[in-house]
Amino acid sequence: MAGNQREMERRARREQKERRHKKIIWIIIALIVLALIIMKICEINMNSVKNHFTDEEGNFTLTDGVVDDNFPYNIDSSQNVSLVNINNKLGILTPGSFTILNTKDASCEYVFGHGYSNPILESAGIYSLIYDQGAKNFRLDTVSGAVYEQESANTILCADVSKNGTVAAATTSNEKLCDIVVYSKSLNKQMEISTSAGYVVAIALSENSKSVAVAVVTGENADLKTTLYVYDIAAGLDSERIVELPQGTLIDISFTGSNILVVGTNYAGVIRKGETYEEVYAHNSISTRCVCYTPAGDLVLVYNQYNNSTENVISYIKTNGKIKNEINVSGNIKSVTASSSLVSVLTNGEIISFNLSNSEEKSRAFTVDSAKSICRMGSDIFVHRQSLIDRSEADNN
Repeated sequence: MAGNQREMERRARREQKERRHKKIIWIIIALIVLALIIMKICEINMNSVKNHFTDEEGNFTLTDGVVDDNFPYNIDSSQNVSLVNINNKLGILTPGSFTILNTKDASCEYVFGHGYSNPILESAGIYSLIYDQGAKNFRLDTVSGAVYEQESANTILCADVSKNGTVAAATTSNEKLCDIVVYSKSLNKQMEISTSAGYVVAIALSENSKSVAVAVVTGENADLKTTLYVYDIAAGLDSERIVELPQGTLIDISFTGSNILVVGTNYAGVIRKGETYEEVYAHNSISTRCVCYTPAGDLVLVYNQYNNSTENVISYIKTNGKIKNEINVSGNIKSVTASSSLVSVLTNGEIISFNLSNSEEKSRAFTVDSAKSICRMGSDIFVHRQSLIDRSEADNN
């Protein structure tokens, strides 16, 4: 009898322990499900959660070696800040400094004070070009260090850089109105010409660094006239091609293969093979708000029908000048940024992301009204607000 009773007591304790273990397991499962539901509702980025439990070698860990997320990252200014993707690193230009930031943990990989009064940033591939517009200094850097800093002979008006480190600069001239100089990354002059056609307001290098386009403005019948001059760098003036642009202030020019995409305040078009202008949006048919480019060089143009309108269109324009898609979005759009498949716009208090090809809204994340600009890099969106660079936690699928 005593033996049977002890056996019954052991069986009862074992069953009680099993019930307790099952209860704990179900509680853990319930907590996991609840956490997933909360993350979905709050649009928490699963990739950012993964980063919190990944060491520097990409291995899962709970304690040692976890990469700290140092966002938001403090910068030295709240005004005139530019964000750009430089070889999958975040480039940050402020009135006082330039920083290359590791986007995984906000660690600073490269920083310097430039000392320029009016710094302008251009980038391509691993290279960044910073020039002091209205002064003479410019410098070329990679994501890991300086290549050179140089002083031009005259005042810099505008400049550009290509993926192999070639730099084109337009300056004032001692003999004519403007000089145009193209430098290799070792500072050898590959082309040097002067022009009296007008003042250069924009310059762009082709992706293969074999051509340069220069936009020149002149006055005609009380109106501003913009003309684009295209040169083969090896041939210089002998290869000059002249293309007239519509009336209106030029915003940007960009090579896409042999074509050149052109955006003005009230028009957009493409110059085919550097010779013939074709309109994408006719003169005075749009009011341009902001522009950006995909990694492949496609144009993303945000426009509305008139100034101060809050009904906007995001136009996805391929490198051949054809409109691939248009997305309607309401709000005061302050900034636009795109990856290969997604486009995000910053409005007053929201970051809204869409699929570029089919217009599907992918996410809508809240941000502060003081946010000034955004930069998309893959699934992450980086936000400039006040004197901070933050990472949006929106799930962009």
